[in-house]
Amino acid sequence: MTTSKTEQGNLSLHSLGKIFSQGANQVQAVDNVSLEIHGGEFITLLGPSGCGKTTTLRLIAGFELPTTGQIILDGKDIANDPPNHRPMAMVFQSYALFPHLNVFENVAFGLKLKKMPSNEINEAVEMVLHMMNLTGLGKRSPSQLSGGQQQRVALARAMVMKPKVLLFDEPLSNLDAKLRIQMRVEIRRLQKRLGITGIYVTHDQVEAMSLSDRIVVMNKGRIEQVGNPVEIFMRPSSLFVADFIGRANFIEVPVLERNDNTCQIKVFGSVYEVPCNNKIKAGSQAYLLIRPEMLSLKRDETSTARIRSTVYLGSSVEYELEYDGINLMAVDTHPHIETILEEGSNVSVNFDPAASYVLPYEDRREK
Repeated sequence: MTTSKTEQGNLSLHSLGKIFSQGANQVQAVDNVSLEIHGGEFITLLGPSGCGKTTTLRLIAGFELPTTGQIILDGKDIANDPPNHRPMAMVFQSYALFPHLNVFENVAFGLKLKKMPSNEINEAVEMVLHMMNLTGLGKRSPSQLSGGQQQRVALARAMVMKPKVLLFDEPLSNLDAKLRIQMRVEIRRLQKRLGITGIYVTHDQVEAMSLSDRIVVMNKGRIEQVGNPVEIFMRPSSLFVADFIGRANFIEVPVLERNDNTCQIKVFGSVYEVPCNNKIKAGSQAYLLIRPEMLSLKRDETSTARIRSTVYLGSSVEYELEYDGINLMAVDTHPHIETILEEGSNVSVNFDPAASYVLPYEDRREK
């Protein structure tokens, strides 16, 4: 059974804004968001609750109308078009399946609204059921399916419409951990296979990292950074992004010199050349970002660094340590029984400067 690629949608958001009125107060949910999404690209809107990511998705879908700005799809401003006039489909967190319809009827629902011929509907539905590993389940009701199967039906119902843009509103949050991993793989495989432009909303960093061509990190209605997963993780643009994506050690350091893309900083009693943000200036204070996985520890009774906590997790060991009044986290991702460090051990602390990053000194309490 062959499948053709869906027509890809090029989507542009220009100075998009949304203000909600709450009594006498006004809340700026989306604040001057501009973003270019290329045809066939998979973008994830990532951020904490209340950051504006879901409202942005609803504006794209047409469930909310923008207060300001434009939504351009393939050269046409659709900001004021109703949802049913937009060549898009959405996969919801709650699945939103019709309980009185069987699987086949749920998937075929949108095609019937378009008044497609019955033979074309049957062919399209059978094809997408096959793609979603739902062959033979067409006559079952949603209540007879597992959570994972219901999510596949919701995805099939969206994909059968061959939308230019496929929207995902935290679709995997109701699944257990193992099913979430399986569905992430399925969604990414199908999106690449069909070439659909995808926009995904989540607060789960692992989902964003594993699914996305690019990640859009949002905070307080604005975009903090747009980049591929490596850029977001290794070269965050702000303390907020660095702190939100993964775990991090932030060490206040003096900047001794500034070069093109690196700066000299002093930490752990030595001077290092470390990649740095372009806002860093010589003579300033800054934060050195070291991911816990990038810290290496070695037993050393002469060192003042001391292990406060050791947690063995099978595939890794997590350490909390104190070094000259600084609390640090370290993760050994390849532990051997004979090298596990006990609580109370004195250790030397090393890190790879090339895998670290220096960020401007900011008040983290405001982030």
